Amino acid sequence: MKIQRRVETNFAANDIPNIGDQLKIDLGELGIFTATAQAHDNGGTWLLFDECVDRRPMNKNGGNDGGFDMSDLCRWLKEELLPKFPHEIKSRVMDISIPTYGQIFGHDEFYNDYLEPDDDEQFYLMSVRKNRIADYKNEYEWYWLRNATKQVVSSGYFAFVGGDGDAACGHAGYAYGVRPAFLLM
Repeated sequence: MKIQRRVETNFAANDIPNIGDQLKIDLGELGIFTATAQAHDNGGTWLLFDECVDRRPMNKNGGNDGGFDMSDLCRWLKEELLPKFPHEIKSRVMDISIPTYGQIFGHDEFYNDYLEPDDDEQFYLMSVRKNRIADYKNEYEWYWLRNATKQVVSSGYFAFVGGDGDAACGHAGYAYGVRPAFLLM
């Protein structure tokens, strides 16, 4: 698959971004970021920020009860980050999250042995390690993934991507990077 990138400040309402297209997003005091189109899904397109927008714990209490959907980080994305999006983009966002292990790495032995499952296929661009690596304030940053560890492994860990683009898991109370993904209709 040949990827040709175009960078836009806004895609027209009927414009479906191609995989690799980038959207420039001004998040106010957090800064101006780009997000790259990763996959098409039910008439929409998943975009993933190219950098981490912040560093936050998954849960201040350090646990993983309820998984990502019940986490402090999920609440922050929906209640505090999404309102910072420019209106013309925010009005087209159908979902905001962080990526799953499957979207970044696919499904492998680490996933099978340690993590709660997801049904997601790997984003095509994430098959290349350099695309899995993200910065925060111009420094390599570890960033969270949605998958909690299985309870037999730990009741306080979630998966993350290390600064070298490899998979790992860490304590939910630690502050790691937040690399949002969102579904644009």
